[in-house]
Amino acid sequence: MKIVIAAWHLRDFNVGLGRYCRGLIEAIGRVDRDNQYQILMPDESYQFPERHNIRYRPIRFPLFRRRFWEQMVPLITGPHDLLHFPYDSCVAWKRAKFVTTIHDVKPLVFPELNPRRNLNSVVERMLVGDKWRKIDHIVTDSESSRRNILERLPVSPDRLTVIYPGIDLERFRSADPPTSNLTPRTSNGASQTSNLQPPTNSRRPYVLCVAGADPTKNVETLVEAFGRLPQPVRDAHDLVLVGDFRRRPELRERAAFLGIEKQTIFPGVVGDDRLIELYQQAALFVFPSRYEGFGLPVLEAMACGCPVISSNASSLPEVAGDAAVLVDPMDVEGLSKAMQRVLSDHILSDDLRKRGPVRASQFTWDRTAREMVAVYKKVVEG
Repeated sequence: MKIVIAAWHLRDFNVGLGRYCRGLIEAIGRVDRDNQYQILMPDESYQFPERHNIRYRPIRFPLFRRRFWEQMVPLITGPHDLLHFPYDSCVAWKRAKFVTTIHDVKPLVFPELNPRRNLNSVVERMLVGDKWRKIDHIVTDSESSRRNILERLPVSPDRLTVIYPGIDLERFRSADPPTSNLTPRTSNGASQTSNLQPPTNSRRPYVLCVAGADPTKNVETLVEAFGRLPQPVRDAHDLVLVGDFRRRPELRERAAFLGIEKQTIFPGVVGDDRLIELYQQAALFVFPSRYEGFGLPVLEAMACGCPVISSNASSLPEVAGDAAVLVDPMDVEGLSKAMQRVLSDHILSDDLRKRGPVRASQFTWDRTAREMVAVYKKVVEG
């Protein structure tokens, strides 16, 4: 088979779609030496390992916009059997079998959060028309997303396959056993130091969340729950919120109202190396999201041996399994009590640290790639 993967989001290095594209493409190179691939990229910001059956093609246009790029690049690739967009989009001019990955249908589940007029959607509808008739097969990230798609989109079950994303287990893993830098525990079982970088000089253990400005991430509930912790527990910890929260000034305001502004730290968006350190050194990772197509941060935290409290909404129980404490994302008091329990019970905390990497080991990119190649074969062979 001759397969083209158009991976616009490789340029979005530190976000979920970029991680997905990188992980999938690298794993396909490891597991499939038979089929021929062209990987279409908007730039050369990421260097993949050389493979004899894979051609990496950076393609640039003067009009450097996603909708224009993704419509034009498949037209200049030569004959191929299948085109895959590893994100939700569609081509106007279809030249081969077409597969797309729909990671979630959040705009349909939470229509109140979307602008009434979305220019990208209007442009796509004008160019593509009825994309559901053009797409030969859809891949999605979880059984939860599969149910959402079947409930809300004109897609038949036989055209829809669940393939769980993976994780780079060589990088996202528990810290090496400490020697001279052994971090002692407090009486409640948490690490005594946090090793956080400026702007804070705090050396307290910390509760970590990796999210963003999207209201469905539900970070305000975490801030509120942290503020309700019993004072001895609250005063002994910091709250570290990783992500771009510049559009959420109310989070800082709420932290100030609750009297935890000096303990609430906003490091911004961090690179993978720093993110892994934060996972490894956190006393607790909390992910209170109301909706996820998959929930990669939960998997990353578990792989790094961090105790996890996760929302029980949408796909997150599929990811967490029995390796995390699950809570109702809208139950502030319940979340606060769960945090208190994990931060105060070193037996529970240690158990979660052990369960996490075992659970995460079930989600490998090589498995993802093998299942994706099987879908390619099924679609091409009809």
